[in-house]
Amino acid sequence: MEIISGKDIADEIKAVLKESNGKQGLYPCLAMLDVGDNQENSLYIGLKQKAIESIGGKARIIKLSGDIKPNGLLEQIKILNEDEEVDGILLQLPLPEILEPLREKFLRAIAPHKDVDGFNPENRGGLLGGEPVFISCAALACMNICQRFKTPLAGKKVLLIGESFDVIQPLALMFINEQCDVTIIPEYDPEAMQNMDIAIIEKGTPLAVNNQGVKPGALLIDAGFHWFQNRTCGNIDRDALTEVEGYLLPVPGGLGPLLIAHLLKNVSQAALSK
Repeated sequence: MEIISGKDIADEIKAVLKESNGKQGLYPCLAMLDVGDNQENSLYIGLKQKAIESIGGKARIIKLSGDIKPNGLLEQIKILNEDEEVDGILLQLPLPEILEPLREKFLRAIAPHKDVDGFNPENRGGLLGGEPVFISCAALACMNICQRFKTPLAGKKVLLIGESFDVIQPLALMFINEQCDVTIIPEYDPEAMQNMDIAIIEKGTPLAVNNQGVKPGALLIDAGFHWFQNRTCGNIDRDALTEVEGYLLPVPGGLGPLLIAHLLKNVSQAALSK
C-alpha cells in the first residue's frame, strides 16, 4: 500500500498560495473564535494561525469565555461579518456543552462569503442545486486526493462511512456530481469494502480497518482521529495493509494538514473576491 503524505501535498498547496498571494498583493485575514478552554481547540487554532501567516496572511484570534451568553457570541460574529478587514471567519468546534445545542444558529450567523469552513447551512445546501460560496475544507481535501489518485472519477465505486455534516454529507453530493456509484453506511463493515475503488472511513474505532475486503488498487482515506495506546491514530491499521496494492491517506500526517491547506485556499479566495 502506497502511503500518501498529506503534509507534502499541503506544503505544495501553501507554496503556490504564498507565491500567488504575493503577486496579487493579497494579505488574507482569518478571524477565529475560540470559545471556552478546550485545549485541543486552542492547539488547532495555533496550527491555523501559523499556516495563515506562512502564506503572507494574518490571524485574528478572539478568545471568549465558555460561559458567554448566546447573544454575546452572535454579537461577536456580527462584528466580524461587518469588519471589512476580515476575509474569513471560523468558529472553532466543538463548542462548550452549554452552547453546543445552538451550533447551527451560530454557524448560520456567519456571512456565507466569509464562511471559509463551509459550515453555514446556506453553503452546505448550495451543493444540492446551487453554487456554494465555500465547501467544507475536509471534503475538499478528500476530493483533492481522489482526483490526484483516482482520475477519472466517473463510474468509480465509492464507500463513505459516517454521517457528518462536514465530511460525509458534502462528499456524497460531490461524488454524485462526479457520476460515481456512491454507498453510505453509518459504521464500518468489512463486507461493504468489497469492490470499492475509494473508501473514506470517518466513523469507526481505532485501527479497526484491516485488509479484509479491500480491493487491490483501492484508495483509502482515513478520516478518523483517536488517541490510542499513547499515540494518535485513525480508523485504519496501516500495518495490516502493507501487502495490499493501493493507496492510503493515513492518520497522522494525512487529512489534517490537507484540511488546513484547503482552509487557506478558501481564505485566499475570500480575500480575492472582495
